[in-house]
Amino acid sequence: MDASRSRAHLSRSFSIRNPNARAVSLACSAEAEDVIMPLSSDQQPIERLSLADVAMRRLRDEIVHGRLEPGEVLTEIALAARLGVGRGTVRTALFALEADELIVRAPYSNWRVASLDDQVIWEIYTLREAMEGLAARILAERAEPRSKTALAAAFAQLAPAEAGSVDERVAADLGFHRAIVETTGHRHLIKRYGALSTKMEWLYRWSETHWPARFPLVDDHRALFESVMRGTPDEAERAVRTHIDPSLAADLEGYRSLMAAGGTVSETHS
Repeated sequence: MDASRSRAHLSRSFSIRNPNARAVSLACSAEAEDVIMPLSSDQQPIERLSLADVAMRRLRDEIVHGRLEPGEVLTEIALAARLGVGRGTVRTALFALEADELIVRAPYSNWRVASLDDQVIWEIYTLREAMEGLAARILAERAEPRSKTALAAAFAQLAPAEAGSVDERVAADLGFHRAIVETTGHRHLIKRYGALSTKMEWLYRWSETHWPARFPLVDDHRALFESVMRGTPDEAERAVRTHIDPSLAADLEGYRSLMAAGGTVSETHS
């Protein structure tokens, strides 16, 4: 038996005796280019995104953070240069953002970042109130320990973010509200709330920049949290409305005061 055949025979024999041998052999081999190793409990699989998905996320981030301002005209040529991608990729990303209502397109004309006005503010809040009210009712009806644990964990994130940056406050605040919806397991509700969440964050950041009216995170959410955890379905749903209505009023007042002073939502952006 020549040397190469002997090595192959030994490798096969070792593989039979040792079920882990193939993984070891492949990991050590220069020819093993695509070895898929099992993930540990704290690891997540790598998300594979198309170039259009990456462009869409970049543009969404630019809009939500105010680097592309409400009402700003967008051209495919300028965005392609900004992102370093082709116009076709940009166009695909723009259509996706149009579906999320962050971008609008005039027929036979240009693209623009969606405008922000009192009607938009009212629509975001009232739709959010309806969705979160349903979610709170579902959670109170079921009273499942696992859902309560997840919601308690989200509530615990509010205190550390209280005196934090805008990013930290946004993440903790919206994270708590998202937990109310996601722990229901209601797939259609979760999907539609996810689409609204981007506009919620967009509005949150603009209000923090242009008419800040900060509510204390823990105290502002405590009654809602306790109603969902221990209240009846009616009490939980009512707590959502009681929680959201003051924020709606504050944002409408802030926006209207800015407009009355001759300002725009973009004038203080730097």
